[in-house]
Amino acid sequence: MIKLNTGKANKFFLFLGVCIFLLLIFESSILATEKESVLRVGVFLDRTEVSIGGEGTFKIYNLKSNNLIGEEKNKTLKLLPHEKGIEILGKGVYSGPVRIIPVGNTKVMVLINGQKYRYRGNVEIAVDKEFKKLNVINIIGIEEYLYGVLKKEISPRWPKETLKAQAIAARTFAIFNMNKYIDKGYNICATTNSQAYGGVNHEDPLTNKAVDETRGIIMTYNGEPINAVYHSDSGGYTENSENVWGSALQYLRSVESKFEEKVSPPNHIWSFSVEEKDLTDKLQKQGFKINSLISIEPGKISKTGRIGELVFTTDNNTIINMKTNDFRNLIGADLVRSTLFHIEVTGGKTIIRENTEDKKEIEDKEEQKESIEEILAQKDDWTIQELLELMKKNKQEQEKEKEKEKIVPKVIIMESNTPSSFLFSGLGSGHGVGMSQWGAHGMAVQGYKYQDILRYYYQGIDIVKKY
Repeated sequence: MIKLNTGKANKFFLFLGVCIFLLLIFESSILATEKESVLRVGVFLDRTEVSIGGEGTFKIYNLKSNNLIGEEKNKTLKLLPHEKGIEILGKGVYSGPVRIIPVGNTKVMVLINGQKYRYRGNVEIAVDKEFKKLNVINIIGIEEYLYGVLKKEISPRWPKETLKAQAIAARTFAIFNMNKYIDKGYNICATTNSQAYGGVNHEDPLTNKAVDETRGIIMTYNGEPINAVYHSDSGGYTENSENVWGSALQYLRSVESKFEEKVSPPNHIWSFSVEEKDLTDKLQKQGFKINSLISIEPGKISKTGRIGELVFTTDNNTIINMKTNDFRNLIGADLVRSTLFHIEVTGGKTIIRENTEDKKEIEDKEEQKESIEEILAQKDDWTIQELLELMKKNKQEQEKEKEKEKIVPKVIIMESNTPSSFLFSGLGSGHGVGMSQWGAHGMAVQGYKYQDILRYYYQGIDIVKKY
């Protein structure tokens, strides 16, 4: 019979268990690092020329051939689209795309219209297949990408709980929208069509800290990242997603939001007036064949009071239906700040109908009537012949009056001093769906944590650490 040394066996299994535990921790750490998304951000699109440089040393690669084009230091290069790819002035033409890789702590610099924009990570220059122009794409890890987002979206001086809520919303939004522009060669763009991104130029220690303290944290619904849309100011109520984009998402439900009133947003109440002629010109440029607008009326109105559609009536009674968000884009989303507004018509045309007789003719008629009465009063012994002559004269005058009555009065159209225009008066800023940034500010001022803010504006979500 073989006897086992149980003491040694226990120590062996304990040692093995510790090794497995440490290995799992190590592997999970590696996997967590690997899960951080790398984004391709379209920072400048459809450019006829691009100037690229670096504050330090950087390398240039032709990605088509994977060959090193050259290494530069503190130098600026001009790139142009070419029928064979991309031309780098002074170096040659390359099939492209071209990638700029910084060495050490160098930040790649893009010069546009005399302005210098600095970026972490790599920068790729590609030719747009459709427009044959250059796209500048920043290739960067999502956490460093968020450094350049937060200050563009909210003030670094806002409460830290608001900054954290914004960091998590922006991170979740980016992950959800990874494939939004994938057919164009990048994931998301640097404008509000995705979310505003300004690179190193728009970083701040306070917003960077909020990103670092929430690293890897996102929002999910039924285990999947949510489309964490947000806006500036709800105007009192957020909106259901289907009333803006047509798709009903259970975590994007309308909620009352009075928190903005605690912090007094600058554009909580706004108004904008547009002249009828200017609006008509804009519609004509969109392809609508109209001469002028008679009225603008709200079409679909949601329970929160937001106008989902506008109905335009033209001078020839043509009806034009337009989504209100499309109208905001036509006019300017910074002018018509939200869809929560009402419309007033001001100015216009006044029609005055005026008789052809002038003042002297009317006075002559009155004078003539008085002279006939005076004649009759002058004496009592009128002869028959005299009366007949007087009646004949009076009849002739009456016939003249009837002929004048047949003349159509002339019409004078008097223009008012102010041209016809439409006044839009509203509340809030943005599409109204998801988190209100000023509302989040107001909640933080009242002591709410970032978890409270996110769960209030995004219904039924879980807050999880993805990596």
